[in-house]
Amino acid sequence: MTKRKIIFITISLLFLGLIVYYFYSEQHIKDGQKADKIVVNKAAHELLLYYKDELVASYSVSLSKKGLGKKTMKGDNLTPEGRFKAKKGLATKFHKAIGVGEWEDCCLVRIHGLGEQFGWVGKFHRWIDLTEGCIALTNNEIDEVHKAIVDGTKIEINP
Repeated sequence: MTKRKIIFITISLLFLGLIVYYFYSEQHIKDGQKADKIVVNKAAHELLLYYKDELVASYSVSLSKKGLGKKTMKGDNLTPEGRFKAKKGLATKFHKAIGVGEWEDCCLVRIHGLGEQFGWVGKFHRWIDLTEGCIALTNNEIDEVHKAIVDGTKIEINP
């Protein structure tokens, strides 16, 4: 096999793998399932949904472009840590959003989708942290989470 054929096959397989990754359907939560707690583990880049202390769904997330440090003030673009209450019904450019306690009030820290402008990025957003302190999911994933929780749901964000 020539070097040119090997390069072509390698690029083709890589491209095919990316297409499969992008279009592979992921439903993380059963239809109608409720959640009473959201846990975000920043180091693992994961968001977990619990109902009555039982894990019901897990999601990979994108976080702050400034790293995994703890938010301490407005404008530091870090993701906060601690215990908060969810706030639903927020106006947002990011498809849907869930406010993260008092950090929503001062700094617009949210769990949100990618919005119409970047929705096409889909699961590839997980490959790099680009938020300004928020927790990003795909649009389909934020739809699932938003539907599963109520206003006031507990949010726990761990380092």
